[in-house]
Amino acid sequence: MRISTSSYFNMNLAAMQDKQATLFHVQQQMATHRRIVTPSDDPVGATRALQTARALSVSESSLENIAKAQTRIKAESTTLEAIRKVLQSAKDTAVSAGNNPSTQERTSFANYLTQVYEDLLGYANSTDAAGNYMFSGFQNDAPFQQSTGASSYQGDNAKRYVSIGANQKIQVSDSGQEVFSVGTANDPFAVISQFITDLQDSTLTGAVFDATADTAISGLENALSKVVQISDHVAVRFQQLETAKEVETQYKLQYQNELDRVESVDMLTAGVQLQLLQTSLEATQKAFINASQLNLFNLL
Repeated sequence: MRISTSSYFNMNLAAMQDKQATLFHVQQQMATHRRIVTPSDDPVGATRALQTARALSVSESSLENIAKAQTRIKAESTTLEAIRKVLQSAKDTAVSAGNNPSTQERTSFANYLTQVYEDLLGYANSTDAAGNYMFSGFQNDAPFQQSTGASSYQGDNAKRYVSIGANQKIQVSDSGQEVFSVGTANDPFAVISQFITDLQDSTLTGAVFDATADTAISGLENALSKVVQISDHVAVRFQQLETAKEVETQYKLQYQNELDRVESVDMLTAGVQLQLLQTSLEATQKAFINASQLNLFNLL
């Protein structure tokens, strides 16, 4: 069988181009550390890798949301503890003021409770790391505005939730209306404000004044209990987030391992293959050069 010069030339050229393409593909695999450079390399594996990558992205987003939720809940927990201490101080002051105080003591108690009221108002208008008011619901303005006497609530009763996984959300805020028992006899702003007025009213003495002190103590005790109750709920939410974080971290690890299993290239094997391809390509290139130098009579 006779082989023409052009046919022999084309055969060597095609062989060299195939080896160059294969060499380039292996180089891409090593550069990206991925076995599947294009979907055609492994259609089934490419589909699996795409599905796993999407699941991994969802898992990473969930972990980011969990971290944000933890930050928000930690801030609320810290603020609620500060509110608890302020209310406890207000209650202790009311208890002390109920023991037949002198005019000077009543003035001192009133002045102290005025500062307590300001502290409480400051905590009620606290913001989180993102600058959102903690206790305003979905409203963007400061939830509590001081008016004559008591404080008026400008927020709503909505609660914020954050997605922390597939079909799973967690509450990350409590409304000021609930925390501070707004609109009830246990509203600490109204209770403290009224008791300050009573302390400053010199006509209220004896059993009548004692009754006002008892009312203040009762209202502050109930307000304090409400804050403690909500603090307990916040602590439970934080623990739920810790559990969700552990679970989602395991999912993320599984997805990463699966993605590595499907996509990753064995660098040692690829390195050996690369060396063999380079050697083979060099031999083909030499053959091609020799073939290109031959004439028709050399091949006959």
